[in-house]
Amino acid sequence: MNKIAMLDRKVSKKNAYIKKEYTKGYKIPIVSDTMFDTMINNESRKKYAALIISSVLERDYNEIYNSIEYVKNKLDKQLDIEKGREVDFICKLKDEYIGIEMNNNYSKEAFERNISYAMGIYKSKEIRGSKYSFNKILQINLNNFTFENNDREAEEYALRNENGEYLTEKIKIINIYLPNIRKKYYNKEELNELDKVMLVLNEEDNNNLSKLYKGEKVMEDYVKDAKRASISDDIVGLYDKELHEELLRNTELYNAEQKGVRDNKIETAKNMLKDNLSIDMISKYTGLSKKEINELWVFLYLFLV
Repeated sequence: MNKIAMLDRKVSKKNAYIKKEYTKGYKIPIVSDTMFDTMINNESRKKYAALIISSVLERDYNEIYNSIEYVKNKLDKQLDIEKGREVDFICKLKDEYIGIEMNNNYSKEAFERNISYAMGIYKSKEIRGSKYSFNKILQINLNNFTFENNDREAEEYALRNENGEYLTEKIKIINIYLPNIRKKYYNKEELNELDKVMLVLNEEDNNNLSKLYKGEKVMEDYVKDAKRASISDDIVGLYDKELHEELLRNTELYNAEQKGVRDNKIETAKNMLKDNLSIDMISKYTGLSKKEINELWVFLYLFLV
């Protein structure tokens, strides 16, 4: 099997949800950490966690709602490496633990950290006795991005061999790709229950929302509840802080990226100078000014001499 691993593909944020400054009447999307904690990681609002889980697993909502037990979201500190780790949400559903992670800012390390969280929950909930017994763990990743050449809204990963045989059915990871669901919605394709739930959690337009949750009481309740929460001074304050911190992170990433681009241009110019190419040509293909290239030439001359 020579298929490219999903994590080795490029990331696409086309159609991703963009968090913006709060305005009156605006429903903060669930891709916000603040809103996720307020609406999902909140036992008094467990019907919304049940809504997500039932739509992902395609199981009866009432069955899920009546079975959910909230679990602390800090992993057991059995190993030094686990200290301080927090997952976005964990609950117990009869004989299995379910984690939900909201992945808004992609990095390979963050995505792999989600995998380690699933394994950490699997290990930390082991039952000790005459034999070790491990509970089932399901990790649901809500991803505000997708990967190139991937148009699926959802996909399931498990430990299986090339013939599809499970090593164990106790560890599963389900990835939900929000941009692909939005694309499907924009293209006016038929929506399933999962699509509607994810759109209701994030979309803002009241007319579109009313069409999406028509006849679905829990989704209608979510929209009303989320709008009320979105005008709370405490929630708005935390959301503004979140936006500010994200702006700082993005600025740092942009600056680091630009430095990397410039370093590559300088390295290319050095090699072109060593090959005795003209300054005009080097400037044309690297974007560096003639002054910069002359200074680089002087540096190389002095260094080589």
